[in-house]
Formats: sequence, structure tokens, C-alpha cells
Amino acid sequence: MAGEVLSMKVFAAVLAFVAGEPVNVTRVCREAGCSRKTFYKYAARARVEGTAAGRQRSRRPLSSPQAISADVENEIVKLRKDLADAGVDHGATTIQWHLGRDRRWKGRVPSVATVHRVLTRRGFVTPQPTKRPKSSWRRFEAPAPNEWWQIDATEWVTAGGVVYIFNIIDDHSRLACRSRVVVEATASQAWTTFCQAAQRWGLPAGVLSDNGLCFSGKLRGFEVKFEANLRDAGIRPITARPYHPQTTGKVERFQQTLKKWLRRQDRKRGLARDLAELQARLDEFCDYYNTRRPHQGIGRGTPISRWRAMPASTPAAEPLEHPAPRPDAQTVIIDRDGKLYVNDLAIHVGVRWAGTEAIVIVDAFYATIFAGGELVRHLKIDHSRRYQPSRQRRGGPRQPRRVTS
Repeated sequence: MAGEVLSMKVFAAVLAFVAGEPVNVTRVCREAGCSRKTFYKYAARARVEGTAAGRQRSRRPLSSPQAISADVENEIVKLRKDLADAGVDHGATTIQWHLGRDRRWKGRVPSVATVHRVLTRRGFVTPQPTKRPKSSWRRFEAPAPNEWWQIDATEWVTAGGVVYIFNIIDDHSRLACRSRVVVEATASQAWTTFCQAAQRWGLPAGVLSDNGLCFSGKLRGFEVKFEANLRDAGIRPITARPYHPQTTGKVERFQQTLKKWLRRQDRKRGLARDLAELQARLDEFCDYYNTRRPHQGIGRGTPISRWRAMPASTPAAEPLEHPAPRPDAQTVIIDRDGKLYVNDLAIHVGVRWAGTEAIVIVDAFYATIFAGGELVRHLKIDHSRRYQPSRQRRGGPRQPRRVTS
């Protein structure tokens, strides 16, 4: 390595050897842990350079035929800036993908690792702490287009205030089937958004969502309009388990990418003045996302190319059966120990809800508990025991009680 200095003991022996003094070269090298070849190499240099020979020279080759050219490196930097300014992905993988589709660089496209090194050398890469390895995630993917869609709603801000954006993603191809802005995220608006997506891309076999009230009333003991309409069309409504956003992770990740782009547009063009202007931006982004953006989750292809690569699934030929009505809700008071009693069951909820009025829905298999206007527990009943513990680890900070008496 350039700049490394030879051991002073060895170099002193080298200078003595060059000056004609008797030196036991073998013993000096053995004690210093260097080779005789290295000793004589520095001796030859010392005869020419004197004491300046002690500093090692750079091992960089005189020429590097495989080194990236300056024009390619400058194009990498330009692409990085242009993509970042547009508010879209601008990592090494995306930059290499765009270079590979530009005829100017045919046969000269560097590897992703080389692009990353260029970005690091030019100061565009910020070191990050070690992240959880991707191999630790349990991944799933629909086997064909339209096998199931993922739907979600997220908030956004316009010049007129807070609005909501419904987003629908095809699980197999990651195609953005529809992004639509609305004033309120209701079941009726969710169904309208779904119909607009289906009009262009066809009906899916299933729809995956979280437990938001506009998508599902499963945890609340009733069926909302959105899931009822799906069943009537032969489409399976699928809901994620509570507090597990990873199940709808593809549409959640899409919304992160969408918001990153929208924030950039807000800085460049200002906040959207109304729903129509924001909808135009959503349509612009979806066109780019589907047709011109490499998606690493599908092998760096575009969603539209993957959607067209195989036949799409279709819903069932007959309407699906609607679920039987759940039992009526019961109102109970959570005791000072954080437990409630219903249908000969004692269910632990938590002392922070002590003294609170809870709404409980219990059927043969599950219990759903609402308190303080939110879902606080949904559990599968263990019929082998009366007491249903929380299954949470003991310890941690003490939870405050809502009442003391």
C-alpha cells in the first residue's frame, strides 16, 4: 500500500548493508518477519535513492485497460442527479439499468458494483448502518397477473387540505392498476377505484387488504359494501391479520415510492391546488412506474412487461358465499387488573385499559375487543382454558392505569 514505511530496524540494516558493514541478512529478516527478497529489493533502491528508498512505492499499474472511462463516469453522475431531481429511484442498480438502454453506451455499460464505486468516490453515497438481511424476510408472490391485487389508502396534503389516495397494485407484476385521490376514504370510494382499475386491467381473482373499515368489517362482526361487492363478483376478499402491515407490503412499498416522487413535485411545482391537479400527477407517476421504471422486486423488469408475459387470472364463475352474521356486540367494563369477563371467559387486555368500557364480539373461535375507540385485541379462543392470557412477555415499563379504584 502506498505510504507504508518499512520497519526502521530492517531499513537500518539495509543502509548498513549498502555501506559495506557486515550484516546477517537471514537473521535480520527472520526476526523482522520479512523475506530476503524484500531486503535485497530495498538494498538496490538504497544504492540509488539513499534514505528515501524506505518508503514503499505505489503499486498502481501504469495503465488500466478495463478502467471505466471519464465520459461513462460523468454520465453516471449526470444520471444520478437527473433521477434524484425527478424524485425517482437513483441507486446504482437503476442507473446501470438506464445506461444499458442508451445506445450511446452499448458495450461499455459497467457493472452495478462499478457504478456504486463511482458514486461512492464522487461523494453521493452516505454510509448506512447494517440493515436486516433480505433473506430474513418470508416472501410471497402471486403466481400470475390478476391472481390477487393489493389495495390500501394513504393521506396526502394539497393546498386545500388533507385528502386520501387509494392505491391498487397487482401482486405478481407490481403493476400500478390505479391511484385515485378522494376526499374521504370510504367503502364506496374504494369500490369506485376498484371498478376503474378493473375496467382497464380486468377483474382479479382476489383482493388483499388490511382491516381498514373501508375494505373490511371482518373484525367488527359485519360485512362492508366493498367486500360484499367483491363476493358478488366471484372475487375473494383477503384481509391481513391485525397489526401486520408486511402482508400488504407491496402496496405499502409502492406508496413510499409514490410519496417520495410527490414530495419532489411539491418542491418543484408547489402543492397541488385541487383534486384534479393531484390526480394528474398520480396518472403521470403511474405511467412512469409501469412502463419506464426498473423494478428490483421482479428482476429489474418493468411492471407492464411482466404483466403481459403470461395470461391473467380471472374471478370465480359464480358469486361467492357471504359470511354468516357475527354475534351481537356486548359491552363490558375492563376491571382494575386489565381483564374482562364474557361468555364464561376471562380475557386479559392490559391494565392501561382498566375501568374502560369495552365492546366485545365473541363467536365460536375468535374474540374481538374494542376500547377507547380502537381495536385493542383480536384473539383465537383457547377452549381448553377459561383464562385467555395476553401472551406478551412479562417485564418492561409499568403501564399506567386509567383508574385507580
